[in-house]
Amino acid sequence: MNYALLLLQMTITLFLGGSAVSLILGGKKHASLVIFSLSAAASLCAIAFASNQFLSDGPTRFSFKEIFPLVGFDVLVDNTCAFFIFLIGVISLAVSVYSIGYAKKYGKISSFGFLFNFFIVSMILVTVSNNVFSFLIFWELMSLTSFFLVIYEHESQNNRKAAINYLVMTHFGTAFIATAFLLSFVQTGSFSFDSFRQLGSNSIFKDAIFVFALIGFGTKAGMMPFHTWLPQAHPAAPSNVSALMSAVMLKIAIYGMMRFLFDFNNISSPDNAWWGLLMIAFGAVSSVFGILYAVVEKDIKRGLAFSSIENVGLIFMGLGLTVVFASYDLRALSAFALMATMYHVINHAIFKSLLFMGAGSVQFATHTKDMEKLGGLIKKMPWTALLFLIGCLAISGLPPFNGFVSEWMLLQSFLLTSQVPDTLLQISIAIASLAFALTIGISVATFVRLFGISFLSKPRSELAAHIREVPRSMLAGKSIVAALAIILGIMPFVGINLVSISFGLSGVQANPFAPLVSDTHDPIYASISMPTVLILLGCVSVGAFGFVRAIGGKTQKITSSTWDCGFGSLSERMQYTASSVSYPLRIIFRFLFRPTLQIQKELEHSSSNYEKRSVALTQSTEDIFEQKLYRSIISASIAFFGKIRLVQTGKVNAYVLYVMLILVVLLIYVRLQ
Repeated sequence: MNYALLLLQMTITLFLGGSAVSLILGGKKHASLVIFSLSAAASLCAIAFASNQFLSDGPTRFSFKEIFPLVGFDVLVDNTCAFFIFLIGVISLAVSVYSIGYAKKYGKISSFGFLFNFFIVSMILVTVSNNVFSFLIFWELMSLTSFFLVIYEHESQNNRKAAINYLVMTHFGTAFIATAFLLSFVQTGSFSFDSFRQLGSNSIFKDAIFVFALIGFGTKAGMMPFHTWLPQAHPAAPSNVSALMSAVMLKIAIYGMMRFLFDFNNISSPDNAWWGLLMIAFGAVSSVFGILYAVVEKDIKRGLAFSSIENVGLIFMGLGLTVVFASYDLRALSAFALMATMYHVINHAIFKSLLFMGAGSVQFATHTKDMEKLGGLIKKMPWTALLFLIGCLAISGLPPFNGFVSEWMLLQSFLLTSQVPDTLLQISIAIASLAFALTIGISVATFVRLFGISFLSKPRSELAAHIREVPRSMLAGKSIVAALAIILGIMPFVGINLVSISFGLSGVQANPFAPLVSDTHDPIYASISMPTVLILLGCVSVGAFGFVRAIGGKTQKITSSTWDCGFGSLSERMQYTASSVSYPLRIIFRFLFRPTLQIQKELEHSSSNYEKRSVALTQSTEDIFEQKLYRSIISASIAFFGKIRLVQTGKVNAYVLYVMLILVVLLIYVRLQ
């Protein structure tokens, strides 16, 4: 029996069954339980399908030409494909469990459940496609279903604007991807991915294909400067959809980029080094600018969206290092950089889905995403606060959580560029490593600010004062990925072995105490054992506690009021705000943020300029790419098409004249031939 085919059919059937059931039971009392239970079951089948591929001897192939005769739907499942399906399955499982409680806020969820299931299955079908037509069809299905999910709460004008922007940008990226495929077809004469794996050595064509693929998949991944859709779409979409989009949909773009880089091309030539350098440059810009915009955001989900841009930048930097090392035949270093990059792909999917689900829990309970209106949530929502804190610590790269491991490995990859035999390339990558370090530092500040302002201190509004914990299913969904964030931090050999098996690397670890780098005898490597670090940290903590108790003896608990600077009582107006915490960075990088400050004064008497009843300050920042680049492009496009409209006179005789002139030109052309 072909278990792989059976598991794939079960996965697709259960997801499609969830879509069908949602149309039937969308308005029933327990509809969300049934719909998202089917989604969770389908996700488990996807995990089993990927795991079966890891245990198989080679790639698995299916053909569904009888079902899809026009497009010739061929399926190829190798370990790289299985890696991304496994990731989709794990995140979809957690989000599906979370959605059982979260979707109740919408009442009737017929269309929501339908689109949710179709969105997930479309991502799986993209990864298994083995020809251009089926890939683009399922890519378009993924884009359209996510568009309808972004615009699901269409009552808001901002949501409609965000969805239209997303639709335009995703089709902009698709146009470049299709062009890359078309150029590959010109080289091979076939639309099959198998033929693309035999691409010729025409460097001009290969370079053009790479550039088109980078722009196309980079747009879908949220790489700057093609990112403008992402910080608008994520806040507009429901939070469970935001979790899927950020955690796995962006990774589908990474999957496509990896196919072009490592499957359709042979990059073991110094002529390809500039590919890696270009990706490092785009990645450095995305990581630094993304985290700088995240640190000043007051909208939790928009801040997390900019953080996704930052992490996509780190992933592209890792891919760039992989290509640079491979182009100079430094195979061990290339394998290590690829391992670090793919480990960060796993980690970002885990902690970003956790954070978006946490933001959704906050919005579910308080009906706001504005940090300035929150505060004190830790007392009302202790479990949500704990799980959100785990996500913040993981994304900040602090041990013993998973983000520390992958970022430490990426840092090692940057340090290993001293082995590249090109001085100019070394200097260029060294500059990018400064961007990497700056990104990591500001990331810590970003999530200290986000958690502290939202969950600590006193409530800043009535919205945050009268709330309660979210349903248990939402906590359970977040707990799945929170547990993975801890496990992959303490026992990184689990993730390293998964990456090694998926991409044919040699870094398989036999036990949890093995160092992260297997070749520890080589002096160019530094290594670390996370379980050992955890044990040492635990011993130091216990020792310090014991020493303090032994010296100080039994302590006495004294409760007193917080120092209030002599005002007599504390109020929420005395606290740090999200804007005040980020103010120094906003001033330092004012050229980037273009900050504006509006002051509104209400006077006691209209004739007095001194007796003020109240003063209100409003601060805002702008995306410099949107302001300087896209607005100029939009203005130029409107002006151009305004000129084109001059030919639309509305008179039939004018249109007949146009047709006649075109016919005359065609006849002259044929005559000259």
